[in-house]
Amino acid sequence: MSNSIAPQMPFIWPEPRVSAGIGRYQTELPFEAAARTAISIFGVISALDAKAVNWMEGYLADNIDSQLRLVLSIHPTCRTTESDLENLLRLVDRHGKRAAFRVFPEASLLDRSSNLLCLCSSDGTTAISMGPTENMGFAPNSPSQANLACVVSAATLEACRKWFDYLWSIAGPLRQEVATTMPHLVLPEGDIEAARLWEEYRRQCFSYESSAEAPIKAKIDPDSGEVVLIDANNDVVSSPTEDIGVPKLDLLSEGVARVFELGSLVSVDKFSRIPPLEAPVKPEWFGVDSFRQTGVVRAQTSIKVAPFDETTLKKIDRLRRISGELLPRYSFSLADGVRWIPKQAIGLFESALTAANDDAKKLLGAAVGDDIEAFLASQRDRIRADAQRMYEAYHPGGKIPDSAVGNILEELKLRLDRTKGEKLIPKVAYSPVAFSSARSTEWSSPWGQAFQLLKGIAEFPREAMTNRFFWQGIRTDEDALIQAMDVVGDYLVAEYGSRKAKHRAEQDLVLIKGLENSIADPQEKSHAIWVLMTTGDDAEIAAILQASPATPT
Repeated sequence: MSNSIAPQMPFIWPEPRVSAGIGRYQTELPFEAAARTAISIFGVISALDAKAVNWMEGYLADNIDSQLRLVLSIHPTCRTTESDLENLLRLVDRHGKRAAFRVFPEASLLDRSSNLLCLCSSDGTTAISMGPTENMGFAPNSPSQANLACVVSAATLEACRKWFDYLWSIAGPLRQEVATTMPHLVLPEGDIEAARLWEEYRRQCFSYESSAEAPIKAKIDPDSGEVVLIDANNDVVSSPTEDIGVPKLDLLSEGVARVFELGSLVSVDKFSRIPPLEAPVKPEWFGVDSFRQTGVVRAQTSIKVAPFDETTLKKIDRLRRISGELLPRYSFSLADGVRWIPKQAIGLFESALTAANDDAKKLLGAAVGDDIEAFLASQRDRIRADAQRMYEAYHPGGKIPDSAVGNILEELKLRLDRTKGEKLIPKVAYSPVAFSSARSTEWSSPWGQAFQLLKGIAEFPREAMTNRFFWQGIRTDEDALIQAMDVVGDYLVAEYGSRKAKHRAEQDLVLIKGLENSIADPQEKSHAIWVLMTTGDDAEIAAILQASPATPT
């Protein structure tokens, strides 16, 4: 029975297991998952037929926000027919401006276009599928056809956009007369002798009979898809990429690299943060110098004025800084001050930010009301009285000038005016990040960071089950967050919440803590925690703890 394959980007298709007939993709289109979640798709496809048209119909029907812009490359004798083009026109009639097509007829049957689809998701990420396989990927493909599916950077998307916009400009519009007048050309049939000669030539190309090279075969792992070359004696021989020094990822490095692909660096955007509502005021307004120095002794005076009582100020300030408090609940640490968030957790995180922002605005609205000037006018006497007491502390019996009170109120107004926008709490920024074990040098290694990330991923569901304070302050659905944070396929998540799982979680946390404090190599520790999460086997961690003493905590 062939294995069912659900490829994770990046990947090349068709992969060896599919070409060798020992595996098959779960969907006819290998990159189906990325295509279905795309909010817009653009690119060029060649030689489309009814299968591609039917897929486009389903894509547009399933999501009313989806958009499609494609250039169709057709060449003499290609599989595209008048009927296919007329079906596309009907598709445009049904979906209006959401779908548009142009036609680029190649000059001859020898010309072949690229096949490139850009799949743009609502979260801003873009994946591409590109390669020689025609008909959007539904055409039969040869093992020699390498199609690449991967997430691309903003710079790559920009290059694709410019290329496509130009192609769109020189292609012709798909019109009724274009669809109904397409010549139905076929390749002329050759004679039987020509077919025999070509088949004989193909047999000769694949034969080792007169070659000095020994015949080799490929042995393909049905689970991982790893290809091993063997000779006639079943002995392993070096591969061509091995011979030229192309690095080969071990299972751990490949797994960690794919985990990194599933998330982004995340940080609080400090430039979008509104300033504290407690406004600093100039000490000179109280008749005091800001700085005073006597010899080597220097004194600095700082005075702040709050628009309302201390309890309300603290509540609003806490909510104003809530981005930094919520972030650790939805992300993992890579290093000090560096955090990584799973892409599938971003929606939950931003919903939590929205809820916190609503709470902050509600609290501020209750304290200030809709009219900031009216609020400050109501507070003028209180502020004047408090300012007067402070002034007398510096100048007994003196009276604070009216201008100073006016300046204080103006400074508070400037602060409160900044709260009129939609966001009281700062935004966050996401940045792509990648892992490569080949980047190790005398002074750098990716494995300390990898272990830190894997440790956080492992601890999350285990802490969630055993720490009674873990969910305090989190309003996100528990099951949804546990699933979103599981980017490894943790064996324990499948049993999450059961008595057996809780008991095992407690045991695992003890092992993980010991592993963290072990002086073992970070790569060894990464492998041990990877095995624990993916198989439930803790023997490797136990062996490390036995062989490597822990450092003091």
